Amino acid sequence: MNNYFKFEQERSRYLLEQTLVLSTVKGHLKGTIKYGESRDVVEFATMLLGIINEGLAVVEEKFSDKKELGAE
Repeated sequence: MNNYFKFEQERSRYLLEQTLVLSTVKGHLKGTIKYGESRDVVEFATMLLGIINEGLAVVEEKFSDKKELGAE
């Protein structure tokens, strides 16, 4: 049982770290889009922002699944 809790704690920490990294990159990309002068750079940053939003949605889904399991 103790190993299970260690695993869950490690998993939660990993998901939190991923969320923080993706959120930080997302902020930088938004700045690039807002202040970018090159159309190519803005298009690339917009594409990356879409990918990051998808990644954040997956992480949030995993967190909500974990919370639902913990509530049962």
